[in-house]
Amino acid sequence: MAGLVTARLLHDSGFQVTVIEARDRVGGRVWTDESLGAPCDIGGSWIHGADHNPLTDWCKAVGIRLFYTPDDDRYIYENGQAQERSKLEQAAWHGLTVAQQAIEEAIARAQAAKAEGQRPYISLADALQPVLADASLSTLDRRMIAAMVAVAEGVQGAPADLLDIEEWFPKEAHGVNAVPIGGYKQLLDDAVTGLDIRLRQPVQKIVYTQKEVQIITPQTTFTADLAVITVPLGLLKTGQLQFEPPLPIAKQAAIDGIGFGGAGVLGKLFLRFPYRFWPADHAWLLALPPSPEERGGFSSWFNLETITGAPILMGFTNGYTAANFDRHATDAEVCAAGLQVLRQMFGNDIPAPENFIFARWLSDPWALGSYSYPAVGGSLDDRRLYAEPVTGAHGAQLYFAGEATDLTDYGTVHAALRSGEATALRIYQTYCGTPRSQGYAPWR
Repeated sequence: MAGLVTARLLHDSGFQVTVIEARDRVGGRVWTDESLGAPCDIGGSWIHGADHNPLTDWCKAVGIRLFYTPDDDRYIYENGQAQERSKLEQAAWHGLTVAQQAIEEAIARAQAAKAEGQRPYISLADALQPVLADASLSTLDRRMIAAMVAVAEGVQGAPADLLDIEEWFPKEAHGVNAVPIGGYKQLLDDAVTGLDIRLRQPVQKIVYTQKEVQIITPQTTFTADLAVITVPLGLLKTGQLQFEPPLPIAKQAAIDGIGFGGAGVLGKLFLRFPYRFWPADHAWLLALPPSPEERGGFSSWFNLETITGAPILMGFTNGYTAANFDRHATDAEVCAAGLQVLRQMFGNDIPAPENFIFARWLSDPWALGSYSYPAVGGSLDDRRLYAEPVTGAHGAQLYFAGEATDLTDYGTVHAALRSGEATALRIYQTYCGTPRSQGYAPWR
């Protein structure tokens, strides 16, 4: 999304633009798959903060309807019985209060360390592992705390021991959230209009001098005045994409300081059934982790039937469980694990799925992760420096954009859009000498 937005704005402002894409499709980690007979976004799915989001305006401009997902419509299932999450939270108030106090104390320690000029390394796991192991808490208390941790691991896209305590829960989780009916592909289709896109051209090396930039793929070498780098952060962390000369040391250190990949991933499993066996009016269908140690295995499901018109459930796996599924389990094993949870929720008589999709973003060679997360010991300064161009004698020649450059909403599609727009406007001002040109921007 960041690359296509940058390209489209510059193209419509008069620049000659070429998009170099490693895959056989555009979109990267935004991918609408229709192999289940209905559009399923197996990458970015939601518009977070949809009441004040440029993606909402873009959807309105091109006629895409939105399905607003309720936050309070969450039911926890076990053995075919449903309970409102709020009632279980009331029953587990003591444990949840202890957990919240532990988090607040850990945040206070981190802030005190920063005030003394130190860089604290305190994770969500550091704060809550003692609470999860507290035998004086009831079983329900500990399972509810484990569910809370699992949600954080899922939405932030990383295990608890990798999540910085000060950014342990994303800001967009409690806002107004919506899903584009028909999938994000519709926005991608609109963005690519008129663009020169070269598919199946994985970039191996970028050589930049004071005069030009060379983008080298196995098939050819592209020459340009400047390049905008919007690859997922994992490719820059591993060195899979090489630069000559190497990126400045401070720039690479900033890239390394931002959380991405490793064991950090949000896994999605889409199951299409012959018929719906869950309540039609329930958007979120949840299960409590069997124990704190067994969290992360498809305990959250979202009802896609209302959006797609097909009996499809989307399940989430997170933390180290998700990383293990992604890297080591077969598709059949992942599907079986999802079905096992659903049978515990709804009983053994549920039908077998007709088909399924499991997204493997960690194993994907052009992603190496789902999205950036707040790494322990990280700093927003890392994201600021990552977003800065690499400047040569005749001006900036390498620009960087993507969700990981955003300071507040990283990990979201609209963060990618905003970074793409900001980069395009920066390039326009640098090369054209005027403050800005918004060109094609239906969200304005």
